[in-house]
Amino acid sequence: MSSLAGVTMFLAFLLLAVHVVIGLYAASVVTDAATAGARRVAGSSLTDDPDAPNGAEVRIRTALGALGDSASITWDLDPDTVAVTVRVRRPTFLRAFGAGSIERTVRVRREVLR
Repeated sequence: MSSLAGVTMFLAFLLLAVHVVIGLYAASVVTDAATAGARRVAGSSLTDDPDAPNGAEVRIRTALGALGDSASITWDLDPDTVAVTVRVRRPTFLRAFGAGSIERTVRVRREVLR
């Protein structure tokens, strides 16, 4: 009986660890995709590309993979900064711990030649 309890606890902790790792990996991927998109738009101010946010949004969705299909991407373009907010539903391995969402906002200063 004690062996069964030990194995059950081991598997429970293993599943919890997998759940945490999946959540951390997803948060890292969202942050990286948002940063790359914001840098792309901030760098496009040198070329004055008006379609840069649309192109960067496509790249963000591609980088997010399956999470990108339902991602909410919002841009805030100022003369000095570019901000992008990416919100996705958190992938879960264990439904008992809830889903929630991952929201990352990245601000990048625009590059201007002086």
